Amino acid sequence: MLCDERICSDNTRQQFQQDDTWFLVMEFCNGGDLWQQLEQAQRYRLPEVQALPLFIQIVNGVRFLHANDIAHRDLSLENVLLSNGTCKICDFGLSTRADNVCRDRVGKSYYMAPEVVAGNHYDPRAADIWSLGIVLFVMLTGSPLTPIASVEEKAFNVLAQFGLRVIFEEWGIGDLMSLAMVDLLTGMLQVDPGVRFTVEDIIAHPIMQVL
Repeated sequence: MLCDERICSDNTRQQFQQDDTWFLVMEFCNGGDLWQQLEQAQRYRLPEVQALPLFIQIVNGVRFLHANDIAHRDLSLENVLLSNGTCKICDFGLSTRADNVCRDRVGKSYYMAPEVVAGNHYDPRAADIWSLGIVLFVMLTGSPLTPIASVEEKAFNVLAQFGLRVIFEEWGIGDLMSLAMVDLLTGMLQVDPGVRFTVEDIIAHPIMQVL
């Protein structure tokens, strides 16, 4: 487990060691996780006006991590807790130094970037951005894009060849999202990690400036 003092000092209530094991006492988040919140929403999805403020908080958290040389590698709805309306990223058990070149397949299958699924060497920061894209996608649609980002999956192949808008049209949900939101999702869910948005690109996107 990676626990940088710059992260832990502000977000733990207590930490102690017993034998060879470190224990962190975290704050209690009374709002459950973001997946539980989505389960309570109509059709298990949120309109843009509700999803975007939550997503902005998550992105700012990831921005802080990446700026402090930490990649999470397990970003998901289940790993975002809510405390009085504030999003808290949790579960750093798979985190790594952001400048590491990784190859291990880690994370939840719905959220894993295609280069992670393929077993290629990958930049964990770029993999985090894909996971962020899936988080937002699920918040807005109520469904993961694909069970796993593999060429064996139809939805992934449609994404790679034709883009997100075709998927939205096939699913009959093309009217759920603004053009700006589709553009943001498209930037995060680029199959090629080399052209995928960075966290700074997300922050700078026009739709992120509305709040």
